[in-house]
Amino acid sequence: MPLKRNLHTVDRIARFIIGLACIYIGFIDHSIINNTIVSILVGLFGLLNLGVVIFAHCPVYSIAGISTYSDKKDTADPK
Repeated sequence: MPLKRNLHTVDRIARFIIGLACIYIGFIDHSIINNTIVSILVGLFGLLNLGVVIFAHCPVYSIAGISTYSDKKDTADPK
C-alpha cells in the first residue's frame, strides 16, 4: 500500500530545517544538552523528521485526518 502524501512543500522544508537542527543538537553539539538520554532522543526526533520529509507522509497527520498537501489536479478548473 503506497503512502498518500499529506505534507505541503513548506511543511516539508520546515521539518527538514527542524530535523537538521535536532540532529545537530542531539548528536553533534553535546554542550547544549548535557543529559545523554535526552540528547539521543532529540537526535532521533531529528532523524524521524528527515524520514517524514523524504516520504512526504506524516503518520500523525494521517491519524488526525490532517493534510497540508494540495494536489494541483484536484483544484484545476475542468474547462
